[in-house]
Amino acid sequence: MYDAIEQMTPVPEYCADEDLPLEKRQEQMQVIQHLRGGRKLIALANWDRTVDAGIPGLQTQFAADVKEPLYRVLKETVDQGDGVDLLLYTRGGDTNAVWPLVSLLREFDPDFQVLVPFRCHSSGTLLALAAERIIMTPIGELSPIDPTTGNQFNPVDPIQSKARLGISVEDVQAYRDFILEQFKLAEEQNSAPAREILRPFIDRLTDRVHPLALGNVHRVHQQIKKLADKLLSFHDGDTENRKNMVEALATRFYSHLHMITREEAKEILGDRIVSADGELTCALDKLLRGYEVHFFLRRAFHLAPFVGDLPKKEARFIGGLVESCCWSYLHETQAVIHQSSVFPDNIQVQVPAGQPMPLVPGLPRNISVEVASQGWVRNTIPRGFSR
Repeated sequence: MYDAIEQMTPVPEYCADEDLPLEKRQEQMQVIQHLRGGRKLIALANWDRTVDAGIPGLQTQFAADVKEPLYRVLKETVDQGDGVDLLLYTRGGDTNAVWPLVSLLREFDPDFQVLVPFRCHSSGTLLALAAERIIMTPIGELSPIDPTTGNQFNPVDPIQSKARLGISVEDVQAYRDFILEQFKLAEEQNSAPAREILRPFIDRLTDRVHPLALGNVHRVHQQIKKLADKLLSFHDGDTENRKNMVEALATRFYSHLHMITREEAKEILGDRIVSADGELTCALDKLLRGYEVHFFLRRAFHLAPFVGDLPKKEARFIGGLVESCCWSYLHETQAVIHQSSVFPDNIQVQVPAGQPMPLVPGLPRNISVEVASQGWVRNTIPRGFSR
């Protein structure tokens, strides 16, 4: 049997009435569908719970592996002629997953709409650009669409030697702009030849970053702009208008961490952005709070108190979902957590074969996570969280 992640810390009484397991979430989704004139609601979420480093499965990113579960939920939920509302909650992820998912959604409803109760960042924002309308609550957030790129030529992470650092397109562009400013300043002051002024900056960049990694940054940046324009073109035939929207989302905010509010989104995307009315806002917020409480999204997860004094403990982590009123998938990680005491080098402990190292009070402990399985699974258990 697998324990609920928070078995040790039950939901406080003050929010128990907001705890929405699957059957209650489905009832709330029906309320939203009624408020939306019968359009079928599909929720797609990547959870972003705060966790200790190295814990897999409690944070997930937007990725192409959600395509099949999304298809199965759509197939079991949407009849011919039904309108589709996609509720998105994500911090972003693989931009290459956007086009396949948009294409799938358009198979069921070319005029699908996106509901944004809270966070819909990066790749989520890109997907939303294909929607006929983006309905946002007061705390709804979009984000810039400039990507962070990675390939085998990226710099090595100095902390994790086997990992590669991501390169932000905005950072490279900012560095380019800085060089151009220095070039212009040198020309205005008639100082040393511009080439001598610029050489140290260019050499410094290429010394730290492989030219092919920089080329990848440029290629991905161009790809994102073309993709954004194509997504917008489904519901906007004005080429110049689309160009302005793409430039605003890709370059205006100078930071990928800037969260685009509802009013800012309206300034960029115009009538495509719709403010949820009071009743719909309350219904979406109740569903959002149900997710937050039932999946403990606003409560940091730490391994040490979860494992306690057990040498081994099994766990089931849920990192996202795709669901409707009648069908549900969860992104599930089943893992085994091992814990052992760390003995000083001058102490040797004999342990019988097959037995774990004993836990000794007062000694530091080593905790490791062994993943047994990970992926999207059909949510056949109404509780939706533990079994």
